[in-house]
Amino acid sequence: MKTPHNSALQRWKQSQISLKRRYSGPLTAWFLLGAAVLAGCAASPPQSAPRIDTNALLTGTALLGSPIDIATLPEDGALTLSPEMRAYLAQISPGAGGDARLQALLRAFLNREFVVEYDAQETLTAEETYRQQKGNCMAFTLMMVAMARALGADASFNQVEVPPVWDHDEARTFVVYRHINMVSENVRGRRVVDFNLAAYDPLYDQRKLSDIEALAQYYSNRGLELMQEGDQENAFRYMRKALDLKPGSADLWANLGALYSRNRLFDLAEQGYQQALVLDSGHAIALSNLERLYRNAQRNELADYYAGRSRYHRERNPYFLYYQARNAYEHGDYRSARKQLKRALWQHENDHRFHFLMGLTSYRLGDYDDSRTHLSQAFSLAENAGTRQAYSRKLDVLRDGK
Repeated sequence: MKTPHNSALQRWKQSQISLKRRYSGPLTAWFLLGAAVLAGCAASPPQSAPRIDTNALLTGTALLGSPIDIATLPEDGALTLSPEMRAYLAQISPGAGGDARLQALLRAFLNREFVVEYDAQETLTAEETYRQQKGNCMAFTLMMVAMARALGADASFNQVEVPPVWDHDEARTFVVYRHINMVSENVRGRRVVDFNLAAYDPLYDQRKLSDIEALAQYYSNRGLELMQEGDQENAFRYMRKALDLKPGSADLWANLGALYSRNRLFDLAEQGYQQALVLDSGHAIALSNLERLYRNAQRNELADYYAGRSRYHRERNPYFLYYQARNAYEHGDYRSARKQLKRALWQHENDHRFHFLMGLTSYRLGDYDDSRTHLSQAFSLAENAGTRQAYSRKLDVLRDGK
């Protein structure tokens, strides 16, 4: 299908033209100024960033041998229901309201009347997920959103900002994955439908996604899977489709950069990462990949610069500090753990995990009053009953081991 003239990508290109008109000088110069302001005390780059040729990145000529034909971009019908699915849904509490029917559908899933097994490497459409009985969080959510809407219930995509978990290919190039689930709202409140609801924590920041944003993530995830399977041409088609839907996403440009890096097109990989930084100057994965790219090319000044920027942003990320603290705690370095936890709590004081680990750390250091304070706060903040039970078991083990 040809891209309409008023597509998101077309509007994004027009915004870039407008941006160039508003600022005198080249766009790269404006980017470097913005990076210097947003990075705070980070050092200035040892040389100018490369010119970003988004047209070269998006046509795929270097990878495909000729420019991509927009008509060949995938249209997977990710939210389409099969006749089999529609027949099954027709049996779910017929005549009841949408919310009651959704509740009945969820009971059916819990009772394994239909089954989906978790498979992190399978980004599938709603119909494929139902038929193959497997999929990752994106696949499961696509299926549940499509089914819930067919039942007449409210259903939206929801991105959960879990502490960052990165994946990488054998070339040590990081790529971006996001956790996604479904939310349904009615007059009685908000229902979360998550593949692993026991591990879901409402404390995490989250935001609703439009269907376009969710589908852009679907196409990007599928592109990454194809890249790892060695199908580089179709990997590009899927990533290009993702950017056609959401050209302002730094994640998608970083993943496109990873595809070019995987194919040893390092100049284009560099530009993909730099475009991600234009959109998000603190994009952790773009920064890390640029450091690796420049280090492998023995451009050590630039590698050091991006390593410094990456470190600057990581050390201001409370979750990064928490994981550093947890590592120190597990190695018996309780003073270092407490130092990192103080910094994490100063930035984000309402995470029960930070308080619980601080309680354990203070206990190990013999500061029992501080330990009681933080453990009490952890139990108060942990809304999930399973989390509170897990904390109780850990405390029993700690007391028995003293």
